[in-house]
Amino acid sequence: MTLDQIIFKAKVSDAVEFEKFLTDNNINNTWLDVCLTNYNEGYFNITLDDYEDFNIIFDDGVYER
Repeated sequence: MTLDQIIFKAKVSDAVEFEKFLTDNNINNTWLDVCLTNYNEGYFNITLDDYEDFNIIFDDGVYER
């Protein structure tokens, strides 16, 4: 899967859906900042380990970058 495909999925998903997408597609990632009780609450910063540690950030469930 390309980084562009992953970014597109982030743009059309909320944080919960995106985390499930990463898990379902076995995309290695690391959570840097997250509210464990609700990914759509507050800041969710996730690093894509296999893509030169590219970060994707959600704020209150909305894709930021």
